[in-house]
Amino acid sequence: MKRVFVTMVSLMFLAAMLFAAPYNTTIKVLAWDDALTQALKDGIPEFEKQTGIKVVLELVPSGNLLQKIGVSVGPDKTDYDLVTVDEPFVPSLAHLMLPFNSWFGGKVYKKPNLNIFAPNAFEAAQWAGVFVGMPINANVYIWITRKDLVNDPKYKNEFKSKYGYDLGVPKTFKELRDMAEFFHSKGIYGFAPFTKQTEGSTAEAIFMFEAFGTSPLTVQGGKVVVSLDEKKAVEAINFYKELLRFSPPGALDMGHAERIAAFNQGKVFTMFQWPALVPQHEDPNNSLVAGKIIYSAPPVGPAKGSAIRGCWVLAMPNASKNKEAAAEFAYWWSSLETGQKLIPKGFTPARADLLLNPNYNKDRPWFKAIFDSMKNAVARPRFTRYPEASQIIRDNWLAAISGKVKPEEAVRKMIDELNDLLKK
Repeated sequence: MKRVFVTMVSLMFLAAMLFAAPYNTTIKVLAWDDALTQALKDGIPEFEKQTGIKVVLELVPSGNLLQKIGVSVGPDKTDYDLVTVDEPFVPSLAHLMLPFNSWFGGKVYKKPNLNIFAPNAFEAAQWAGVFVGMPINANVYIWITRKDLVNDPKYKNEFKSKYGYDLGVPKTFKELRDMAEFFHSKGIYGFAPFTKQTEGSTAEAIFMFEAFGTSPLTVQGGKVVVSLDEKKAVEAINFYKELLRFSPPGALDMGHAERIAAFNQGKVFTMFQWPALVPQHEDPNNSLVAGKIIYSAPPVGPAKGSAIRGCWVLAMPNASKNKEAAAEFAYWWSSLETGQKLIPKGFTPARADLLLNPNYNKDRPWFKAIFDSMKNAVARPRFTRYPEASQIIRDNWLAAISGKVKPEEAVRKMIDELNDLLKK
């Protein structure tokens, strides 16, 4: 009887150990370094306790991440079991990553259903018709507009008298232009552009081109082709040049820091913004407009609504030796419970149930705007040589909007250089 009792206790202890920590292994995860991923560290001990998976999380500056992946992940060997990939670089790394439909189901955390994500979010992880990872944030253009200005009775009356319709959040490019002009005449800059020689200017160019109904590069019949319509591209450039007339001094050299400062000082009426930067506008210690902002999807262009998407994708190298444990960590990161813990620390979730949660929208009204923007989300060109394509688009766009060259010349040069790139 004693032997049976000891055996039963041993089996129960073993079962408890297996249930509590089913993996007993170590995974290495490479991610970009910011407040969100720093906050992620706080939850890892609990994840390790629940799963028996030790997590070595390595964080590097986002600008160095692609290079780090390039030297650390190969077809047959990898230093990491999971890597975060900025959306534009998914095509160039897709051949090294395990398709999402081949990921293991979780033992502790369930593999998420694609339906829980915001519209078009999962498309960020797609290349050649295959999802090669999963999105872990919903990074997309949203629009920010001064609530105190659109609700000012004097401005409302004057605007309607001049333009014949109600002042409000600009819903179309025509309204954007009219309202920018109106507030510029009142000593408030109507718009703040992004014009630094960085990826942000490429995003602006794509946003405008798409809104006018054209794209620099598209995939047709499985092949990347130059698809920029010259007339529509010129119209997009000329419209942006018009907005520059109503922008702050130094408008041809504005990046994130300059735009945030101008808006927070109460000098700008409306502009686009990335969700991760919104908390800086809502910090009452550093912003004169905290609590005075309306968040929405971007205005609709002459052809369609568009919002540049830039999700981070969590991908699993084919060469990983710990695929099952790596998937478990990915599912934990994307879970409802983890999202609820990370949101107060600055997390922008990709899950619709978090973005649309009324409790979160009370304090973070931009979450609903993210969801709405994702409905019209567009990608930057899906191309294995995207960094080179981005530079071509950016150089010619900036040359055109600055007046260094005529828009027609810049567009033709952009098309020629993209065609040359495709031949390489």
